[in-house]
Amino acid sequence: MDIGKFIAQFFYRIRYSMVWGTMVVTALVVYFTQFLPFSYTVGSTIYAGVTNATSIDGTIINSSAVNSTFENLVNLAKSRSTLERTSVRLLAIALTYGEEWKDNPYIQAKHYRQLLQSTPREVLALVSRDSLEYTFEQLQKYRKEDGNNFVYRMFNLDTPFFSAKALNGITVKRAGNSDILNITYTSADPGITQKTVEIIIKELKDAYEILRFKSTNDVIAYYEEQVRLAKEALNDLEDDLMHYNISEQVINYVEETKALAVTRYQVEDRLEQVRRTYESAVAARKQLEESMDIRSKIMRDNTNFLNQLNRISTLNEEIMVQEIFTSDKTRANNEKLKRDKEALKKAEENVSLISDNLNQMNFTKEGVGLDGMTSEWLQSVINEIKSAAEMKVLNERMLDILRQFAHMSPIGTQVSRKERAIGIAEDNYRTQINGLSAAQLRRKNIEMSTSNLQTVAPPSYPLTDNGRQRSLYVIIAFIGSLVFIIAFHLLIELMDRTLRDPIRSKRLTGLPVVAAFNGTSNLKFRGYLKACNRTAAAYCCRNLNQYIHPERPTVINLLSMEEGEGKSFLARYFAQYWATEGLRVRIVSHNVDYPVTDPAYIQAQQLSDFWTLNEAEQQPDIILVEYPAAHTATIPLVVLQKADANLLIANAERLWRDSDDATLEPIKRALADTPLYLYLNNANRDVVESFTGELPPHTPIHSLFSRLAQLGLTSRKVSIR
Repeated sequence: MDIGKFIAQFFYRIRYSMVWGTMVVTALVVYFTQFLPFSYTVGSTIYAGVTNATSIDGTIINSSAVNSTFENLVNLAKSRSTLERTSVRLLAIALTYGEEWKDNPYIQAKHYRQLLQSTPREVLALVSRDSLEYTFEQLQKYRKEDGNNFVYRMFNLDTPFFSAKALNGITVKRAGNSDILNITYTSADPGITQKTVEIIIKELKDAYEILRFKSTNDVIAYYEEQVRLAKEALNDLEDDLMHYNISEQVINYVEETKALAVTRYQVEDRLEQVRRTYESAVAARKQLEESMDIRSKIMRDNTNFLNQLNRISTLNEEIMVQEIFTSDKTRANNEKLKRDKEALKKAEENVSLISDNLNQMNFTKEGVGLDGMTSEWLQSVINEIKSAAEMKVLNERMLDILRQFAHMSPIGTQVSRKERAIGIAEDNYRTQINGLSAAQLRRKNIEMSTSNLQTVAPPSYPLTDNGRQRSLYVIIAFIGSLVFIIAFHLLIELMDRTLRDPIRSKRLTGLPVVAAFNGTSNLKFRGYLKACNRTAAAYCCRNLNQYIHPERPTVINLLSMEEGEGKSFLARYFAQYWATEGLRVRIVSHNVDYPVTDPAYIQAQQLSDFWTLNEAEQQPDIILVEYPAAHTATIPLVVLQKADANLLIANAERLWRDSDDATLEPIKRALADTPLYLYLNNANRDVVESFTGELPPHTPIHSLFSRLAQLGLTSRKVSIR
């Protein structure tokens, strides 16, 4: 079988189904797609920074972790919780910024009106036209898992823009093996489409931050709280030590105790020195007084003298106090100390002057000179007074030092306790600081290994729609209907057991097809029906002319499997054509020229056993014998073997059953050496033309398609002289 020719004829045969079926389906799609809503697509690009990320120690993240991270991102963006928050925020944006009669970058007016019609009054009361965040928070509080809750129904039912089904149209894909995530979304409202992508990106970032840093942030928050508590405890202890030092008037306990001990030793040494001076002055004074006798008594009893001595004692005491209780630097700049020293010197001079005025004798009773003794006595008195004053001051200072020792001794224990508590608090504070630093280092390591999501290409407001994809739908409808029609007819071609054409008839019956006949069913060319039938009959007769014998009548048997196959109809056309060629044809019909129930017919060995020519009839050239249907009557096979040719007439529109094979098989075996052909009656015009060539009328279009069906792709009809 020529495959190319079969394909060409197949398409030629179904040409009307292909053309009209495709046109009808495409026209319907064109009509109904005009009602499709507009669609807008918004895309955005996010940089994840996972592939090239490294940790703080420089190690590269492995590929499985990278793939897992991207899968987490995609699943997180498509998760129900993310879509639910996106739905509520979209609803808040639409209710907050929507306008009934004006499109805006947030929502178109028609969609806002539709939303208002379905929104309850109690929900509209939650909307603040001045604050999106307030509206979002109120809707979040209002939402609850209840079938009557408006916000809950908007997400879970099949509502446009806000439902889970609508938001599932968001696509999140990784661009190859890169760090790029492409997010795209398509809907019927440009503003809602853009805001949906923006919200998805924001929610994805927030959810991803929580996913990556939740445990680490919790640890950091714990250590921050512990550091705060440890610092407060340390501050409290330090403040307690400070207030204790203030209350006890202690600046530096260790240094102060050292200085107090040094001062004590210094005061003791000086007190011992002053005591020696005092004792020596007292001893010298007493000895001189014994020598001076009455003169010394007079001087001691002199009021002015005593006053000056008291002044010397007082000044010396004040000077001693200032020298002991002040530092060297302060002492050098102390004006009062200088004045006191000058007053002391002046008082000593006054004492000397008084003593000179009282001297009336030059010698004592022992003959010793009084001038030198008086000076010595006076100096001893002054030294005694000064030493007594110094001793008084030093004793008071010593008592003060002892009191300070009694005061400082228990302070040391308390200061040590408080400092030890402060040390413990400091260690705890350092431990918490180290834990906080380690947790922050871990978070930084996570940030370096999986960088924060960054929006590379933010979603932009779409200015044009997608054309509603009408052209795509039309193309799909055209191609789909064409493929369906071809596949449907091809399936029928392979499975159908209708005889219809020569190829299938030969495959089903196993008989060669000699020709085909139009019959009477072609209404389109009914004006040319007889001409076409004569042409078809002529083709068949010319093929049978090879079996004509000039010396005797040629017997051609006409068989059929069932009644009504058109044997008589064809026999008349055959007879008419052979008559035009000058041949005499005798048609022998069953139940007219011979009975089918006669035993002579059933047991016949030759045609003359059940039919003979009348003596009045002229000897015919061709005898066409019509036999009854093989399914309903007996056919003498021996008679068929002796015929010149046998034609099995079959309706091209009939089903070839298994019973037909069973009936035909004995006939085929009996006529193994006798020509047996299949003749298709009531065949399609195209089938007839495959034998006869182009049938009338000869129109250019019909001629073109006829040539194409025969694979005459480059043929032309040109007359040659």
